[in-house]
Amino acid sequence: MAACMPAALTTLLGPSRESWGWVPPMAAPVLSQHCTSQPLAWPSNSHKIRPPPGLEVPEVAEITTANLRFGMGSFGHPHFCTRPCVHISKGGVCPSGTTCAYCHFPHRAMSKPDCRLRQRLLDASDQELLATFLPFIFKKAATEGLMPRVDRLLQLLHAEMKDTQSDAIDLIRFRPMRMSFMHLVESSMRRLPPHVRAEVNRIKSELPPPVVTHGGAGPSLVL
Repeated sequence: MAACMPAALTTLLGPSRESWGWVPPMAAPVLSQHCTSQPLAWPSNSHKIRPPPGLEVPEVAEITTANLRFGMGSFGHPHFCTRPCVHISKGGVCPSGTTCAYCHFPHRAMSKPDCRLRQRLLDASDQELLATFLPFIFKKAATEGLMPRVDRLLQLLHAEMKDTQSDAIDLIRFRPMRMSFMHLVESSMRRLPPHVRAEVNRIKSELPPPVVTHGGAGPSLVL
């Protein structure tokens, strides 16, 4: 290029582009037909672009039975679990965690006995409690479709009725049918006999493990 330029113009423009290290542009490579449909593979060691401080997106762990931290008392929800945990019911955190003997899952609202009825139930004998709660236990088992799983348990509880002349306690406005099946069983005697407790444990041991399902309102437990 410099040989074709006049000396005066060469002096005016200065050194040619070849002396600057200029390289003419190369033609774009022609890809074969079988390469046109293949996506470009990015290097595996490419650096990730970090977001500015304060705009990081936290990683949310998948909801499973492990991180829901349900306690031992939650197993068998909703029919065979124990009473709701007071800490969870109030929206707090249970200090016992997975060792809690009460249920950590939601329960529908239950009417509570007033102070007078609560004291009457505390002073009642086992025979009075059985006469009061046993009819509701049978009805609950039938309406919730728990038969024949609890047939043996119902027979054992009915056999504990030694005195058929005991009168049922007047529950006034209290509605026992709002209680869970196991809550009714636990309320039928001051302390369940060992053979009745063994049958309760046997029923729970035969239940399938709880499974968390994801719905529109959040995770729920099914058995």
